Parts: sequence; C-alpha cells; structure tokens
Amino acid sequence: MSSTPSIFSTGNLLKNFVFTYFPITDWRRFISPTIVFGNANIADSNTEQKVVDSVGSYGYQLNRILDALAVLIREQEDPKAPMTEMDRRVLGRLLDLADAADQAARQAKATT
Repeated sequence: MSSTPSIFSTGNLLKNFVFTYFPITDWRRFISPTIVFGNANIADSNTEQKVVDSVGSYGYQLNRILDALAVLIREQEDPKAPMTEMDRRVLGRLLDLADAADQAARQAKATT
C-alpha cells in the first residue's frame, strides 16, 4: 500500500483546488445571455439593463401590462359596468411602471 495520499482525499482537494471568485462578476449575462437575430439596436443594451434593474424583470413588467389589458378588455365587453377600485389600481400601477421606466431610461442616457 502506498503512503502517498490520494488526490481525492479531502486535504488534497482543498489544497489543490483554487476557488476563483470575483465580486464584480456580472452573472446576468451568464444566466440570461443576449442572443441577437437580425438588426438589433445593441447600443441601447445599457439603457435596457438599467430599466430592468430599476423597474423590474421582463416578467414583472409584462404581468403589469397583461393585468391592465385584462381590465380594458373587460371594460370593452361591458362598457356599462362600473370600473372597480381594483381595476383603477391596476391601471395606476401600469402608469407608475411606465413613469419609472422612462425615468430609468433618462438616467441611463444621462450617464452615457
């Protein structure tokens, strides 16, 4: 039997394994890479990222739009039905989202 420790022993693994961690690593592009087809406006990618960071994910933004669209469709189907307080809040949230996205885009362009 050899007295040389196995390369798979705990002490050897920890001694020879190098952990590489950079606190400035931006994993957003690793997890959600940008794939471009055709003529895309790559110049706006920093502005787009600022909006997503400030306002919310694409799913969050899309959910607000769909909620507001559902309110408008219900209103179209029955125009005589009164708009509920919840419906007004849903539409208000969409307007707030639009204002926040505009403000984030202006801030991103100002720093460019």
